[in-house]
Amino acid sequence: MGSLPRAVVVTGLSGAGKSVVTRCFEDLGYRCVDNLPLELIEPLFAHIWQGTGPPWVVVVDVRAQGFAGAFPGLIAHLKVTYPEVRIVFAEATTEAIVRRFSETRRPHPYRNMALPAAVAQERAELEPVRALADETLDTSGLTPHELRAEVAARFGSTDLALPMVVRCESFGFRYGLPPDANLVFDLRFLPNPHFVTDLRALPGDHPEVMAWLERQPEVEETFKRVRDLVAALLPSYRREQKSYLVVAFGCTGGKHRSVYFADRLARDLSSDQWVVAVHHRDRDREG
Repeated sequence: MGSLPRAVVVTGLSGAGKSVVTRCFEDLGYRCVDNLPLELIEPLFAHIWQGTGPPWVVVVDVRAQGFAGAFPGLIAHLKVTYPEVRIVFAEATTEAIVRRFSETRRPHPYRNMALPAAVAQERAELEPVRALADETLDTSGLTPHELRAEVAARFGSTDLALPMVVRCESFGFRYGLPPDANLVFDLRFLPNPHFVTDLRALPGDHPEVMAWLERQPEVEETFKRVRDLVAALLPSYRREQKSYLVVAFGCTGGKHRSVYFADRLARDLSSDQWVVAVHHRDRDREG
């Protein structure tokens, strides 16, 4: 993959997934502006090329007045002045676009026409725009994950993207599962400091509780197996362009075993250069 473009202009058919494409660029670290009036494109490009920082994405389409007629001449001029700019045209089959508008119940810009006719007219009017594109993205059969991967493959450099954050969370089963957990580990089978009088009132991140748990062979064996599993899975989650992953550990009350595991896994993952956050949901509850 060569160097990243300084700016990308995203255009295409209504309902072809430009909003999803834009979010994919945002996840890759691009600055994005949507529905920019045509008269503001040249001033923005002058600003972009004078500055530094992340590349930009500008989304323009038939929402801009006079778009189909004015855009080809404007882009021809921009490509002379700013030869690094790349044009991306998003398209999809008529069937896919009609289905998307029907599912979302949003009006097509040509709302005075039946949907299939509106799509056909827009497609014909934008053919000169499509001919200028450096890249076309047919989104018809792509899931959001597949589209994200396609954008990353063509324009990506995950060096710009925000890293995936791994949140290690502890919780108590008696208070319910965390609703946003991706991976949940039930630790209620392990020895419980709650039944050790001197440890009952102390949380799982207290040195005395940690030392007691580390002396339990079952705890050590379980932690190593969980750590190895999570470490093996994380690269796959990152390849899916997931921005947040919650690894949740549960014990009965969320005070001892789960806290110990969440803290210890967070330390290990941090040492492996993962971006980690820790949350102890129920550690400080009374009772």
